[in-house]
Amino acid sequence: MIKIKFIQFYTKLNKRDKREFKKFISSGFVNKGRDFSVFLGAIEKKTSLAANSAEMIKSLTEELSYTSRSVWNRLSELMTMAEQYIVFKETYRNELLFNNLVSLYLINNFEYDLFIQKVNHTSKKFGKTKKGQDSNYYYYQFLQQLGNYYIFQNKNEPFLTNLKEQVIYHNASYINNHYLHLTELLQQGNLTAKELSEKGLNFLTDSNTETFISTLKENYNELYCQVSFHYNIYKAFLLKTDELYYKRALQYFEQLTDTADDAYRSMFYQLLINYCILRTNNNEPEYYKELFRLYNRKLDEGFINDLKVGNFPINNFRDYIFVAIQLGKFDWIKWFIENYSSYLPTNIRNDEINLSYGIVHYNESKYSEAVIFLNKVAGENYIHYMDSKYYRMRIFYETEKFEEALMEIDSYKHYLRAHKEIPDSFIKPYKVFIKEYSILLNAVLKNKIENAEILYSQLCKTNLSPRRKWIYNKLMLLLKN
Repeated sequence: MIKIKFIQFYTKLNKRDKREFKKFISSGFVNKGRDFSVFLGAIEKKTSLAANSAEMIKSLTEELSYTSRSVWNRLSELMTMAEQYIVFKETYRNELLFNNLVSLYLINNFEYDLFIQKVNHTSKKFGKTKKGQDSNYYYYQFLQQLGNYYIFQNKNEPFLTNLKEQVIYHNASYINNHYLHLTELLQQGNLTAKELSEKGLNFLTDSNTETFISTLKENYNELYCQVSFHYNIYKAFLLKTDELYYKRALQYFEQLTDTADDAYRSMFYQLLINYCILRTNNNEPEYYKELFRLYNRKLDEGFINDLKVGNFPINNFRDYIFVAIQLGKFDWIKWFIENYSSYLPTNIRNDEINLSYGIVHYNESKYSEAVIFLNKVAGENYIHYMDSKYYRMRIFYETEKFEEALMEIDSYKHYLRAHKEIPDSFIKPYKVFIKEYSILLNAVLKNKIENAEILYSQLCKTNLSPRRKWIYNKLMLLLKN
């Protein structure tokens, strides 16, 4: 692996970004009169041929007739320009940040007339611009600069008004991020309000937050909706079964539709979706309808970045499929696969498609078609492999291919023993399924009904996951007969 900072940066750029970067460093202001085009050409030529950093440096010295020291110097200069390029891109993308930097320069250099012009322009633009997660903090920084201007000009009344605005926007920014972080923490760990307080992680009382929210309602409606959303979705995850807070969060989300930018709205969607998944994991199937509604709205609005990201070992694509299966939306699943599978990362695309079609055909009782697709699953990561095996086992039972079912159990157990990297939390439900599936098979093949009756009695008293519900239904039919 080549661990040279600039080469790591440059090789991750797409073709368009490479063109932009080359254009950026062609400026004499940036490159200080040095032409880097030949050097970049050598990098592009040699990167794929070098196995490590030492080989890369050796190849560049030979290609360019440079000393190794000269090569390292050029790479260092390119990395500096790469960082300048990143800053340029980010400030160009974030107009509020850009205006902050410009106005800071103006006020520090006593260009008060130009500063006020920039203030007026930025204030008007901020009111009309869709907001992101950090917009309030950038605006607070901007207000700080304006406050300094009032101090320099001895304008006491405007300064006091400005100071109040600073407090409002700073508090809103802080509270939004505070509850956002707590919400993430609640999703990752099973914490209570008392534990959060004892650890010093949450030192805002409900009373203080709700009082601040009430002060925003009349004159700061946009902030009011933002803070209210973050507070209520946090309370929804904290209290879990109290759906009042979810409904309130949803209400404020709807009011932010026209004022939040795409990245912020996408984040809102993900928080709402994660809460609904939490409720379905608690065996509350009514939340599948809400999940399906959110997924469809999200797709309609073009928020599909979660499909493009290759989260190891799977992608969120399967969540859409799973939810639609719970609602029997098989035609929708086929439409979804046809229209959205092309966005999947190439390394998991084929397995996701084949597994999804296999699952759909299984649920349509088209077992032969299902097996064809499931057999195409290469299973390069453990979730694809284990899920394809899981559905094959169900199909072998449904089609009374019990010998194949027994072989599948042995294959499953061998795989679990051989792959120690699989988290225990993931393995556990599959081990439970294999154990209960074996009891079901033994009842059929060896007439061991007693164990089947005991398991059936246990399952009758349990909130059943989809896997255990299938076992329960098969036991019920078997014992009735």
